[in-house]
Amino acid sequence: MVRRLAYATTLAVLFAASSQVSGSELAGPGRFCGYSPIIDLIEGERIVTLEGGIHGGTFDWHGSFGTLNVWGIGWAGKPKGKMRHKLTDKGHAIFQPRKEDGKYVIAIWNKANGAAYFRSSSQFTKAQIMAIERVDLFDEAKPDPEGCKLRTIFVWE
Repeated sequence: MVRRLAYATTLAVLFAASSQVSGSELAGPGRFCGYSPIIDLIEGERIVTLEGGIHGGTFDWHGSFGTLNVWGIGWAGKPKGKMRHKLTDKGHAIFQPRKEDGKYVIAIWNKANGAAYFRSSSQFTKAQIMAIERVDLFDEAKPDPEGCKLRTIFVWE
């Protein structure tokens, strides 16, 4: 009985240690595909992954524009707020900036299941909005995007 308890405890500790994930840094240039956003990172830009799950996750996107905190969702509904009349260069709906929980937020949506929310502590700069407009989106109901050099994946084991 004691041996079984020791074995079970050892397995539990090993499982807990192996399932802890720390953030990783993905540096450009290269195509980043993660949690729905597809970003063609240019030299000097990098992604720092934060949290992830089955349908979405968060990361910080660093570049010459500063830092944006991004929440990407591969199985999302239409974001709240007012949509701009103009679509992004990738054909996605972009929403007017709004303030939420003390942060400024801009959302983009592919009019299906893919969405991304960009957060900033201060009002968005022109350079940040231009960076956001470069982002493409995919969703879980469609095939995986191509050309992804840098990516986050979810593995069900």
